Amino acid sequence: MEKYKDSIKEYAYCFILGPFFMIIEACGEFILPYLNANIIDRGAASGDIPFILQNGLYMLLTALIMLAGGVLGAYFAIKGSSHLAADVREKAFGRIQTFSFANIDAFSTGSLITRITNDVTQIQNFVQTLLRGCFRSPVMLIGAVCMSFSLSPRLAAVICAVIPFLAAAIALIIHTASPRYTRMQASLDGLNNRIDETITNERVIKSFVREEYEKEKFSGINDQLMEKSISALELMILLQPVSALAVNVTTLAVVWIAGRQIMIGGMEIGTLTAFITYLTQILTALNFLANIVLQGTRAAASDRRITEIMEARVDLTDEHASRKDLKVERGEIEFRHVFMRYFKKNKEQVLSDISLHIPAGQFVGIVGSTGSGKSTMVSLISRLYDPDQGQVLVDGVDVREYSLYHLREGAAVVLQKNTLFSGTIAENLRWGREDAAEEELKAACRIACADGFIQEFPDGYETELEQGGVNLSGGQRQRLCIARALLKQPKILILDDSTSAVDTATDAKIRRAFRQDLPGMTKLIIAQRISSVMEADQIIVMEGGRIADVGRHEELLERCVPYQEIYYSQVSEKEDGGRAADSGRSANDEKEAEAVSEKTMVAGGAK
Repeated sequence: MEKYKDSIKEYAYCFILGPFFMIIEACGEFILPYLNANIIDRGAASGDIPFILQNGLYMLLTALIMLAGGVLGAYFAIKGSSHLAADVREKAFGRIQTFSFANIDAFSTGSLITRITNDVTQIQNFVQTLLRGCFRSPVMLIGAVCMSFSLSPRLAAVICAVIPFLAAAIALIIHTASPRYTRMQASLDGLNNRIDETITNERVIKSFVREEYEKEKFSGINDQLMEKSISALELMILLQPVSALAVNVTTLAVVWIAGRQIMIGGMEIGTLTAFITYLTQILTALNFLANIVLQGTRAAASDRRITEIMEARVDLTDEHASRKDLKVERGEIEFRHVFMRYFKKNKEQVLSDISLHIPAGQFVGIVGSTGSGKSTMVSLISRLYDPDQGQVLVDGVDVREYSLYHLREGAAVVLQKNTLFSGTIAENLRWGREDAAEEELKAACRIACADGFIQEFPDGYETELEQGGVNLSGGQRQRLCIARALLKQPKILILDDSTSAVDTATDAKIRRAFRQDLPGMTKLIIAQRISSVMEADQIIVMEGGRIADVGRHEELLERCVPYQEIYYSQVSEKEDGGRAADSGRSANDEKEAEAVSEKTMVAGGAK
């Protein structure tokens, strides 16, 4: 209840006025049959027109009051439940923003979407139904039973005999259906996961002509959800027929008993009419209460799922940070005997005994085969994960001592598949710094070699991007992401293979701009191309989660076998990726070739 407490307090008037007006409507429900019985038994039987008109006027006023009560009650119920749902959805979304990658992986994206949308909607529907019926139905039930006893205790006893059986049947149905709702919501998670994955990768699906395969796969998951839904709802189908059977059986019993009394003059026809109306109201109230309990059962399953989000243990927090006000000032980085596993039950280490020192302002290249731990290592710097053992220090301070905000403000990370959002190019760039001036945007884009293609668009920096920036090429997206990171003016810049879609000439131009315009910034570049890092102050070679060697290009080319393999495979002229015939080609030759490429690009641009 803690997550609802603030909303209930803020909109307490809705949670009070909603039931209050519904009670007014319920009171009219059992007053109307009584007035109608009087009209039939006393007015119509004796031909007393003034009496009929008088009671008819009372009925009209009662109906108008009921109308006002019903409308206002429904309005406040909708308003209160909608505000509560909006607040819970906002709190859940805010909580998700604090999650680490491990937390998100544990829930899955589709499940989080289901919980923040469908599950919250189930809670909203229950609260709305509760506000409309939590007092209305009991008042109607008690009032109808009392009026029934006042009209005929003997007939009222028949109703009281049926109520326990009906209540037991309803309770059995709800008890059986409850766990099925939880399974149905879990199946909905799977469906949302499938939809999210399919739509995100639609281009890959089309390129491999796998539409039919995806349709079949989706159909299977959709059928599973359908079966779980039918399983959960098939018992509830019985609720209405069981209630109708109880109403009909009780009505027959009442008519049978009352008919004999009417024949001997012990009961008036109007009284019988009113009694049958009260009988219907009693069973309707029971049915409505059952519906509240039913929705409550479904909402309880959703509430448990929302609670799992709110109470999930976030493994990356700055709760115990001792220097929360400290900011990254220089950008010096050090790893001290760092070990890392993604899954704590897994014995295999992703990183093993990583020790490394990177002075502030250095340009550092990181190379290695796929799965060697390059991305994992740099993710520890901005504390996207925490190591199992050892320390990662920035400016001589353990990253766990910083607040997450100040640490991540001081370090910018550009991923290979970094995301752009729907909106203008300028709006996406200002994710780096919200108050950045237009000239600052252009300066960052010039360094990232993005200004040129942006200016070619008719709307320039106000060009609208589609979701994910799909109306741009891969290289254009990467350059915008680099510019966005530069706008943060971080002390540490990490490029995780984020120029892989950029041609070598543009890649060289970006590196040259880094050297000239960002001398005080510590720059870590993970790259597949040796040419992207060969001028680095130091190059880290990763292999099997360990540091194989550290040094400059010329040094590594002489002594580091993994580095030699990567280098020669890239400079080789053979199609099979073998070593180049001229294995003695020097590092200076490679630099000269790159310089020629840069000059060619500049000359082409001048034309």
